[in-house]
Amino acid sequence: MPIWVFVVTFVVVALAAGAIGWFIANLRPAPVVVVIPPVATPTVETSPTTPIETSTTVPTTPTVPATATPIPATVKEPCRVTKVTWSASKGYRITVDYVQILTGKAAADAATAAGEESPPPNDYFIVNSSHKLRTFTLPKTASITVLGWGGTDATAKTKIPVGQFMDIMPGGVNPQDDYSTSYYYVTVKAGKTVTKVEMIYFP
Repeated sequence: MPIWVFVVTFVVVALAAGAIGWFIANLRPAPVVVVIPPVATPTVETSPTTPIETSTTVPTTPTVPATATPIPATVKEPCRVTKVTWSASKGYRITVDYVQILTGKAAADAATAAGEESPPPNDYFIVNSSHKLRTFTLPKTASITVLGWGGTDATAKTKIPVGQFMDIMPGGVNPQDDYSTSYYYVTVKAGKTVTKVEMIYFP
């Protein structure tokens, strides 16, 4: 065989082999590149922690103010007058000891309890259980009424000045038993001032 035929044949075979190799290489599927997107990590927003306040205050029941006993505008009480005084700073003042004048069954029961005649004579009985002394202002204009003044009838009423009343009371300059040991009604205004003193008649 001539050499040129061998060379040509070799070149043809080489070209054919290269073409076949190229064709086979292109027949392989191209690698698929899968792009995985990055997974975003969720961001959790946290609010600032508010500390729990623990109350140390112990709830208390509201205090209901005590209701004060109202003082009557005016009261009239039977009493013994223990003294009447005067001073430049306070003026006239009267000190009294309240009593109870009982009648009827109450008088009879009280007399029995005290070991006295029951029913009591003239159907009244005087009880003095507390002996609490009360002192009030006695204005110079206060009304003072006594009975049998100057030898008149025992039921006759006479008004005398406060100063003269002080004189005939216990501790006065001219105490008189007929008046210093008697019982009186005193009219007290607003729990502070005696506006009227009236001698009580007993049969």
